[in-house]
Amino acid sequence: MKKIFLLSFALFVATSTYANPGGQPVPLTIDTTHHTGNGNNTRSPIVVPVLYIDGYTLTSGDYTLGSTIQLLDEDDNVVFSTYVAIEGDIQLPATLSGTYTIEVIRGDITFIGEIEL
Repeated sequence: MKKIFLLSFALFVATSTYANPGGQPVPLTIDTTHHTGNGNNTRSPIVVPVLYIDGYTLTSGDYTLGSTIQLLDEDDNVVFSTYVAIEGDIQLPATLSGTYTIEVIRGDITFIGEIEL
């Protein structure tokens, strides 16, 4: 039993280390003002995408494939947008500076957060 526990723990640590590429996690929440789903799918929980920011590098992690990521300025203008076709690094424009709203749009659900560049 100890061997199974230790092996499970080792796999958890290895997976967790791989899943966090470095940088600061970007906290995201569901933006209920942009949610267009009908709310009838109560069997499946909504899983929040995982993003990390390190300077001008945004790293997409779990649950971001097939999403659109947008940065909005203080006037809600989209200043950057990209489609996530593969997990990995997204280089943000170095010309941006300040605080931006980040949106991750996955299907009919929008996740929202804030980043500082």
